[in-house]
Amino acid sequence: MGETHSSLFNLPARSPDPSMGSPMKRPLRGPQIVAILLLSWLGTRAHAEDAPSTAQQQAHRFETQVAPLLSQHCLECHAAGKTEGGLNLSRKESALRGGDSGKVIQAGSPNDSLLWTYIESGEMPPKRAPLSAEEKKIIQAWIEEGAVWTREVIDPGSHLEKQSAEVWVQRLTVAEYITTVREVTGVDISADAKRLMPPDVRADGFSNTAYSQTVDLSHVQAYAELAQRIVQKMDCGEFAARFTDCRSFDDACLSELIERMGQRVLRGPLQPWEVAAYKQIAQAVQHEKGTHDEAVAYLLEGMLQSPRFVYRIEQPRSEQPSPYELASRLSYILWGAPPDEDLIRLAEADKLRGKQLDAAVQRMLGDPRARARSSQFVQQWLELERLDSLRPNEKLYPKWSTALASDMRDETLAFFEEVAWQQNRPLADLLNAQVTVVSPRLASFYGLKPSQGQPLKGAQQSAGGSSGVIAFYDFREAGGDIVHDRTRNDSPLNLTIQSPESVRWTSDGLVVHKSARIVTTQPPHPLIESLRKTGEITIEAWITPHDLQQSGPARIVTFSRDPSNRNFTLGQDKQKYDARLRTKKTDSNGMPSVSTKDGQAKTKRTHIVYTKDKQGLARLYVDGKLAGERKGLGDFSNWDEDMAFALANEFTGDRPWLGTLHSVAIYDRALSADEVIVQYEPTRKYDLASYPQRGGILTQGSTLTLGGDNASMVSRGLFVLHELLYSHVGAPPPCVDTSPVPAKKGLTQRGIAMERINNNACGGCHSRFEPLAFGLEKFDGIGAFSEKDRFGNPLRDDGEILLPGSDKPIKYESSQQLMEILASSDRVRMGITRKLIQFAISRPLANSDQAAVEQIHQQAQASGGTYQAVMQAIVLSDLVQKFPTQETSR
Repeated sequence: MGETHSSLFNLPARSPDPSMGSPMKRPLRGPQIVAILLLSWLGTRAHAEDAPSTAQQQAHRFETQVAPLLSQHCLECHAAGKTEGGLNLSRKESALRGGDSGKVIQAGSPNDSLLWTYIESGEMPPKRAPLSAEEKKIIQAWIEEGAVWTREVIDPGSHLEKQSAEVWVQRLTVAEYITTVREVTGVDISADAKRLMPPDVRADGFSNTAYSQTVDLSHVQAYAELAQRIVQKMDCGEFAARFTDCRSFDDACLSELIERMGQRVLRGPLQPWEVAAYKQIAQAVQHEKGTHDEAVAYLLEGMLQSPRFVYRIEQPRSEQPSPYELASRLSYILWGAPPDEDLIRLAEADKLRGKQLDAAVQRMLGDPRARARSSQFVQQWLELERLDSLRPNEKLYPKWSTALASDMRDETLAFFEEVAWQQNRPLADLLNAQVTVVSPRLASFYGLKPSQGQPLKGAQQSAGGSSGVIAFYDFREAGGDIVHDRTRNDSPLNLTIQSPESVRWTSDGLVVHKSARIVTTQPPHPLIESLRKTGEITIEAWITPHDLQQSGPARIVTFSRDPSNRNFTLGQDKQKYDARLRTKKTDSNGMPSVSTKDGQAKTKRTHIVYTKDKQGLARLYVDGKLAGERKGLGDFSNWDEDMAFALANEFTGDRPWLGTLHSVAIYDRALSADEVIVQYEPTRKYDLASYPQRGGILTQGSTLTLGGDNASMVSRGLFVLHELLYSHVGAPPPCVDTSPVPAKKGLTQRGIAMERINNNACGGCHSRFEPLAFGLEKFDGIGAFSEKDRFGNPLRDDGEILLPGSDKPIKYESSQQLMEILASSDRVRMGITRKLIQFAISRPLANSDQAAVEQIHQQAQASGGTYQAVMQAIVLSDLVQKFPTQETSR
């Protein structure tokens, strides 16, 4: 079997690497991957289990077959809050009691049971939700066997999915792949991976859903190219030395290297056939007179393309995952990353159990990677990435901008960080916490007063809208060859990308991956006039350098003619930053310059600010800290007016800078040290006690924009129903026009919703979710608060809601009261728990999961209901600690 799997390794021809010593005589070639195959090593499952008793079988049949059918086909008309014919089938007591026509279930006798006779005749359920012949037989057989009813309440939200509980193989998401490579090899491959790999598909609300993580040829090709790039960035000899001191090609030495290195890279011990296959690779290198480091490089390339690396694979040999499989489950659930060395050691010693397991989970939850993973959950749960492409009607919402959308996304993530981590509050407090964390721009949009805020560390963005800004680029165009100046001046300083193939637009900025020229088409005379008038300047840039070998300095921002003549330049010179400014006290090349020390430049997102004030003091800041300064600079009276303004290169094209431009701003004044810090950490925490209309995720722009231009009660109400209350309604009939209905003079969105609710054909469903959004009517389509809509119609935020499973509606007088009702609802708490479980186990919840889900929820709430409590309950539950049995997985 081992030899058949040698085709899983892709060994492309490699260029000689001077760091590896003498090159091989000819490039080593191996078979190309056509597809990543999952073959018989998945094995077959065969559990020897005691036969369940008849009573157990009947209980299991009700849980997994009957209850889901009643939920999906009957409870729309026969549940709490809506009991047609007086029949409530959602509760055991009321179902067995019957309705207006008496008992509907006669245990042991289907023909005497009204429930069965109506089903058999086709009168029930309605034609839009019919039962198949096989499903009818299930109901009939259940009544014949005694109509065993095991649950006090049938919750429709627990029976939405028919998915299997079995997931043995799942591909790493793009984010998990990037993190795994970085954790294992130390190489940041994020830019290349995002460019080469197809984006993950969102399914059932999350992009890590296992059944959607397929692999096609584009993945295979990407893995091959990425593996080679990763290895080229590594010191292979140094990496191998982490696992063995032996550097020979003898059999014992190779076995030791492959086994130890493979256990780390592939997240578990290798099988003998795997060791033999990798050993053949190393021996082939030796045969071609290659070096030991070259052999290590090829071994790593093979491992990085192995199914064991790009997939999380489990082989259910027993009821429980192996120690290594459990370590992988824990690390990817809590961190979105591979097991670290401490976790691997515990797995190797088979100590991931009892108190040591508890201690390991506590350590992992205290690691910064757990916070990063929780942020990924929030982004996917609330679908925050949609804000990148949101384009409201410009006539209705002239204040909207892509920068505001980015601020809204950042607000929700920072808010979650504040509530769930900084304050360690129950997750239900996400609905009503009287606090938020926003940028100055979003605070102004919301009408919050900055004096009430306190600085909050950790957020990074460029506000770009401070007083004095005369040019600002946020690279949100998403395509084309023009970079627009966002200052909305009469003469915007737009830039032209003269080699569009050298850049790539992303939601986080402009990636410059080859030498490019991004320049003005004519001299920027207005910019010169503004700067000469004030005698001051600030150049601000958010960047991520591609590497630390760029020199010259490589031009990040420049206003110049050629390598020796400039008005100003901000550049990177290998591991430091350098700023040059022409004044009456410096030469035509802007010398002497202001430079940072070596080591200030790093391949991470970085905030750089250069300032020069009227007194001639020039300062260079990196990530909010002063990194260099020079005194005695003069004014700008000697500036050359015919120079060009450019990004990422000298005007002559011979000083290219490679990396990502996130934002660039030019000011006609010198920012103070305090202002630089605010720009580096522009978000502030606000106490919302004086703003009762705000508080909680439902009052934030990131979720309010779900309502679209018309602030639809339908979209907002369905969001609450689905994402918080884990309930559902049937799809509208095909003949119904679902186009949003705009408000008009005398008719608000609430009025439009009431017309649907009072309609006999529509009200049954719409009454279940639209009132959930009535408390949000005062927020328009982009989240601005107002007492009246644009037609002058007065708006309301009172109403009443009927929570799923409840018998009586609850009244509320304001949006704040609505938030309090939701935050205090165990239904909402359970809804959040279920979402976290689904994200953790990478699949929709199945009917067989219900008992485990309830246990997780009870344990988490008993421990405070915090993020940490829920995640601890999840990873210690049977859903993670055990494999599903053949019986329960159906």
